[in-house]
Amino acid sequence: MHLEAFKAHFCSDPEFIHFNNAGQSLIPDVNRDLAIAWLERFYKEGAFCSMEGWGQTEVTRQKLAKFIGAKTNEVAFFQTTASALSQVAASIPLKSDDEILIWDQEYPSNFYPWRIAAEKNGAKLTLVESENWQTPAQKILDRVTAKTRVIAVSWVQFQTGSVTDLRMLSQALKGSGIWLVADVIQGVGVRPFNFHESGFDVVCGGSHKWLCSSYGASFMAVKEARMMELEPHAFGAMTFGTPDTEKSFVIQPKADSSRYEPGSKSMIEVIAMGESLDLFTQFGIDNIFKESCRLGMRLQSGLKELSFEVISDGPIINFVTNEALKPQTKLQSIMKNLEDAKISFARRGPGVRLSLHAYNKDSEVDRILNLLC
Repeated sequence: MHLEAFKAHFCSDPEFIHFNNAGQSLIPDVNRDLAIAWLERFYKEGAFCSMEGWGQTEVTRQKLAKFIGAKTNEVAFFQTTASALSQVAASIPLKSDDEILIWDQEYPSNFYPWRIAAEKNGAKLTLVESENWQTPAQKILDRVTAKTRVIAVSWVQFQTGSVTDLRMLSQALKGSGIWLVADVIQGVGVRPFNFHESGFDVVCGGSHKWLCSSYGASFMAVKEARMMELEPHAFGAMTFGTPDTEKSFVIQPKADSSRYEPGSKSMIEVIAMGESLDLFTQFGIDNIFKESCRLGMRLQSGLKELSFEVISDGPIINFVTNEALKPQTKLQSIMKNLEDAKISFARRGPGVRLSLHAYNKDSEVDRILNLLC
């Protein structure tokens, strides 16, 4: 299906250019419309529609599981990716001298949960050095020892878009017993992903970046075979049953992923994300990735022609000034010009990060290149 129809679902106000999809993306009209419809229902109906709403969150759980290649009973909803990662880090059994490996350029939300877990258990958190902003899986494998208990990496790094080969890690460590955990927020929604094929034990992600949804519909997928090893970190009525389940001193947490959801979910955000997932499924994630990369390559080529140095991996592009060729062009000046032109971006890593989704347009790429001339 032609992606012009996909782009038509997103606001095309010429006043703004949205090149910070790795921070927050636009939501499509179908997401907005369903969220508004449910707000109206709660305004009018209140508790009379709540049970239907809870049922619709389960429909979204099924859609999300299929979209990421997981089983429905392996997917749990959280409000943030950080809370999902915290659930994992706080629950993996660690002992003194165990080691956790992460990349040195991880986003803070995939650093602090592991730092705290290491401090509480006397374990060691090791930051593996990246290589010219790249994150080759072999560098992680080279640091594995008999003490390695957890490897917790971002699939796609937030600063430059560097991709870690998750399947290579899981294949090399198959049968080792090492917990493999990935933050996938910077990939799911723009790159094809399959949880089971990745071989990882746990992945965590969020709704407001490449999944083109609002905040509050984050998730965790846990391999069914390891779920009972991962005890819930937060507890409530839904951990053990329903609000109507009689309290008991002997009842244990449920045996599926809902055991990690102690209470009410962000119902409207979750339901609306289901519409974004339907849209992505309709047009195909392979097509969305291809278009995002095509736009990224168009931007990358233009930046190089303008003598900027570019670090890129797919839809995420980071560029810096080449002081030898453009000594008068400073990053601060560039960022001021981008802000004035209402082009969203982020200052990350070595330079300025631009991240393009399939809803972006060639004309927007050309506009920013003209601005940088």
